[in-house]
Amino acid sequence: MKKLLALTLAALLMVSLFAGCGKAVDKNNNVVNGKFTEYLVAEKVGTVNRDNFITADGGLYYKGENNLWGVMSYNGAYDTGAIFAAVTPRGNYFEVTKVVAANENDIASLNASYLIDGKGKTIISGYATFSVLNDRYILVAKGNSRTVIKDEAVLSFTDTGLSCYGSSYDIWYNGNWYVFDIVTNKLVPGATGTKKTIISACGRYIQFTNEENKTIKINENGEALPDKAKLYEDGTYAIEGKTGEMYDADGKLMFNYDLTGFTPSGKSNGYFVASKYQDGSSKYVVMDNTGKIISSEFDEYITIYGELIHVDNKVYNLKGETVLKGNYESVYYDKIFGQNWMLRDDKYYTIIDKNGDVFFNGPGDNKKNYVFSGEFLASKKVEDETYYYSYKDKDYTIKGSHFAPWIVKTNNANSLYDLVDAMTGKKLLEGYKDYASISRRSLAYYVYAKYNGGADVYLVVSGKQLEDVINKKNSLFDELIAEFKKEGINATVNKETGEILLDSSVLFGGDSAELTASGKTFLNKFIKAYTTVAFSSKYEGFISKTMVEGHIAPIAGSTYASGLQLSEQRALNVKNYCLSAETGVDVSKMSKSLENVGYSNSKPVYKSNGEVDLAASRRVSFRFIVNVDF
Repeated sequence: MKKLLALTLAALLMVSLFAGCGKAVDKNNNVVNGKFTEYLVAEKVGTVNRDNFITADGGLYYKGENNLWGVMSYNGAYDTGAIFAAVTPRGNYFEVTKVVAANENDIASLNASYLIDGKGKTIISGYATFSVLNDRYILVAKGNSRTVIKDEAVLSFTDTGLSCYGSSYDIWYNGNWYVFDIVTNKLVPGATGTKKTIISACGRYIQFTNEENKTIKINENGEALPDKAKLYEDGTYAIEGKTGEMYDADGKLMFNYDLTGFTPSGKSNGYFVASKYQDGSSKYVVMDNTGKIISSEFDEYITIYGELIHVDNKVYNLKGETVLKGNYESVYYDKIFGQNWMLRDDKYYTIIDKNGDVFFNGPGDNKKNYVFSGEFLASKKVEDETYYYSYKDKDYTIKGSHFAPWIVKTNNANSLYDLVDAMTGKKLLEGYKDYASISRRSLAYYVYAKYNGGADVYLVVSGKQLEDVINKKNSLFDELIAEFKKEGINATVNKETGEILLDSSVLFGGDSAELTASGKTFLNKFIKAYTTVAFSSKYEGFISKTMVEGHIAPIAGSTYASGLQLSEQRALNVKNYCLSAETGVDVSKMSKSLENVGYSNSKPVYKSNGEVDLAASRRVSFRFIVNVDF
């Protein structure tokens, strides 16, 4: 899923406010390795005006006063209203229905479910149920009768047990199952059946057992892969033989491997886990995407986390060297910082970087013996699932687990709570009665800071990540300005607001919304320059939306209502012209993301002395919104 974030200079200021730095220490409070400079930033992105919402991967859902259900987008901006008889989260989507079966034989209502996203957009409809296989494929089922006893279910999908991720799906209907492709918006040819099957999706490929219990492997066009093809989650696949071959998701040969040596047996965090049987036992190594072995040999199956290896409750680097002494039952990899969080024996937790340098370590029996950055004390987990924290000489006791990796919930006065960056001790949010969150692939978190009657929605990201986006946005602005100058275009660029201001007098005559001939000539040059830069390969996918915004000046006697129609019509006419063939410019990349809006006189332009600049306020502006793909 994608979150649209308009980045301004205010966000840049926020970066400096939340920048943190602390010394890395071990559990005996000894400095071990340099500095820690990562930090988190909380950016408010919306409000939810409901008390009883539930978080899910695809957004929010809730039960209304009328016992019907509704769905909301991540930031609460879109709300379907309580119109559904049932809502069930399905991956990044929601399975919904508006009807209730009149009886067991009501087949029409049985197939009345449909899948929507958090903004209410219908993905596919007219089926009995759905299950999301991966980001591309959705398993759908159409029933022709309802079964009462689970054991009688014809359509039952069980864990694959294969290298690609698979889940267990129980569908209590007689009927057909199919696989829907979100990219092509069609059912995948050949991916269908009527009986119990094992099914999984691996990148752009699907594998399942057919009616004869034979494993079938096909791509999005229904074309079969060789029987010996072994699929991996990212769409790469191996074909076994005397000399094995590894292919990428497009079917291009990546490398050959000799089956008398190490054979890829799995894939983890971008690397292949390869194995061979030798002297009565198996050996395991890490293999990169060229087929090169880049690690030492291990006697047990290995799991890769960044540049670290977890095997038999121990943590090693690629050289086979022990990173930390201890027995680590679990390792968690959090991409928001690209580092690792480890839980040791349910007594200590330790945060280390990809090189194994310790940044944070839990205390012993006395939580007071460990200080981080002079302010923040680490936590200890005890048998009753309680965590202890201290922040600025103030102790807190929290029942339960961490709020999220790298974020700690701490108690505040009046039974309210703060949100603290566990790494730097910096306070992100304060004074809310509770928090909930949705992780976006460990790259960011939507945080719902709750109060009586609703919640403020924040996007919590790595400060470094935000800096990178801001720097790229500023680079885009600079290149646009240079291209405008090259084409002789007179346009004002406001880096703070993200606006590219076009003088209305150049485009329209008087109070008209009709484009003049000179206005069309100007737009021809403008669109050429804008698309040349904004939709170049360098910024591919960076702009999620381009807004065409109409404005009028707040002259005496004008009101918002009186000027709204003119501002809207001007924006619409500019948008329509930009998408027409008259420009002579290929706008196919921009067409899906170009939107228009009118603001009447609500957003005037001011002179340096604080007075309204009437001439500059009469404008049409282009404003791009940066896409941060989480």
